Amino acid sequence: MIANYQRQVGDIVELTDAGVAQIREYKNSYSETNRPVRSGERFWNAWSMGNLWVGIIVSIAVYQVASGLIVAGMTWYQALFTIVLGHTLVMAFAVILGHFGTKYGLNFPMLCKMAFGSRGVVIPAMIRGIIGCFWFGVQAWIGGQAVNAILSTIIPGWGNLEFVGYFISFLLFWALNVYIAGNGSRAVKALQDYAAPVLIVLSFIVIGWALNAANWSLATLMSDPSLHGKPDSNFWTLFFPALSAMIAFDAGIAMSMPDFTRYCKSQKSQMLGQIISAPLTIGFISFVGICGTAGAAMVFNEAIWEPAILVSRFDNPLIVIIFSLFLMMAVLTTNVAGNLVPPVNVISTLFKKVSIKAASVIAAVLALFAQPWRVLATPESLIFDVLGFLGALLGPISGILVVSYLFAHRTEVNLVDIYREDGGKYAYTNGWNIPIFAILLISVIFVLLGMFVPAFRLIYDNAFVIGSIGAGLLYYLYLLIEKQGAAPKTEVSGN
Repeated sequence: MIANYQRQVGDIVELTDAGVAQIREYKNSYSETNRPVRSGERFWNAWSMGNLWVGIIVSIAVYQVASGLIVAGMTWYQALFTIVLGHTLVMAFAVILGHFGTKYGLNFPMLCKMAFGSRGVVIPAMIRGIIGCFWFGVQAWIGGQAVNAILSTIIPGWGNLEFVGYFISFLLFWALNVYIAGNGSRAVKALQDYAAPVLIVLSFIVIGWALNAANWSLATLMSDPSLHGKPDSNFWTLFFPALSAMIAFDAGIAMSMPDFTRYCKSQKSQMLGQIISAPLTIGFISFVGICGTAGAAMVFNEAIWEPAILVSRFDNPLIVIIFSLFLMMAVLTTNVAGNLVPPVNVISTLFKKVSIKAASVIAAVLALFAQPWRVLATPESLIFDVLGFLGALLGPISGILVVSYLFAHRTEVNLVDIYREDGGKYAYTNGWNIPIFAILLISVIFVLLGMFVPAFRLIYDNAFVIGSIGAGLLYYLYLLIEKQGAAPKTEVSGN
């Protein structure tokens, strides 16, 4: 019977007109916003996915993480190795969960519904949405710094406004993000396609400026004392929490990858675009951050880890304006796609009467509570405190989603039942997949113990890695035990 409601078209499974009619026979969450994207509507290829990651990774936050690890005590090559390894490992989650989006044209909240239940979807979806709003606020503040640098250059006395000036600049940049996100996926793709080449050029300019400061000697630049950490720092003490933080850095985007891969024409497009682009780009932009840190140390006698602050140090108004515009573009490409789109999809999916534009405004308003000036106070605060805590939440959810999709459901989804709210395959126990939530709760509590119990600090320092592997293994073991049980009903059996 299911064959009447969905059909296979190459790598894509489509919902038929009969399937839509069947959905409407039940109480459902089907809407224009969360409906499956059909094959004829797919316009993303491998190049598009590559540009997506270029736009996300070629960002001020990644630049700051690279220079931040050096400021925290690593040498430049230790920082580069840690960053590339962490972002390469997270691609496993991005590709596997991206498979769901490409195959069924469904977004991240629908992936959560498959695993956590028709009502339980609200928990992981809201966690991802809140994290997206948080990062949106942080990135908007960084972009606002660039806006403030421009206004300070062209308006006499603007710099005297201090925090008020920064906050107004933040709101201006915030509004620009909301406008782009409100115009949907095509606007995001256009931003990525046009901005990515410009950002690469900007990166080479930063490298050139740093080399010029070192008399065009790469060896001189790389030997600057600012790039060789702290004499009393221990690499292995920094490495594991930093590696987990690097994985957690893009874990939210990797986890919600169906929001983007649902527009891909094929599985080959989403896989190649991600696997090739992300590791190469992260290595390049991290190197840019390393060069910028060394260049700042040579020119201004200070290892400046915030690019907007670095740009504001120049005396030439034209340089300040042009580079600040580039910084704004770099933040936009990351902020809209990586941070605002996921919570927008969560809001518009959970509340189907809310439009994309309205959801964009709601998510952006929530981001005002992020207090980004606190997060960006020091590199240690961003890397080890914030990313460590996010890893404790995102790790277990990511591990559970991977095991659920690959093993519990074997990549098979019933497109009619996934929209039902009154029963069906994904209703579980009154809409809640109780075993999954028990595993999630145990995993999160276990990882967070390290925040308060010194004996468990190592676990917290590796929050994402231990959380994802631990929760995934627990759920897989539960599936094996259930399969061998006496009861004929399985975890994914319908009501």
